[in-house]
Amino acid sequence: MPIHREDFLSHLEKIIDKKVLASRKYLESIEGSIHSESKSTAGDKHDTSRELMQQERNKAAQNLSNQLAMQKTLIQLKLIDANVAIGFGSLIETQDHVIFIGLALGKINYLNREIICISPLSPLARSLEGMQVGEVCTFNQVVYEIKQLLK
Repeated sequence: MPIHREDFLSHLEKIIDKKVLASRKYLESIEGSIHSESKSTAGDKHDTSRELMQQERNKAAQNLSNQLAMQKTLIQLKLIDANVAIGFGSLIETQDHVIFIGLALGKINYLNREIICISPLSPLARSLEGMQVGEVCTFNQVVYEIKQLLK
């Protein structure tokens, strides 16, 4: 089954939406724990516990912020046309891989194919940038021959 960029972006949207929902639920549970903990006579032990919970809350808030940033980036990606030259938003098929330049999500299974999702700032994306179908790039001793830009 052929991979279409628009369908793949919709698939990514579902993945990111699930991550945002999970991050929100986790943050809410931590905040609930912090608010429900009452001041006790435990003194330092209580303060340490509360500080650890606050640190965990900060990590969860940062994670949620990152997920929301991915949602915004995905909106931008949906507005970009697939170009003839590789760049931000390109979905590329090489002889061995399918690579998506836009979001650093790692390997995503889609239509029984593994798609490598990388940041446009990654070294591989920078090496591929501006290339066109038929061109070849070597990165980290791996040869990437651009077979097609998926649209």
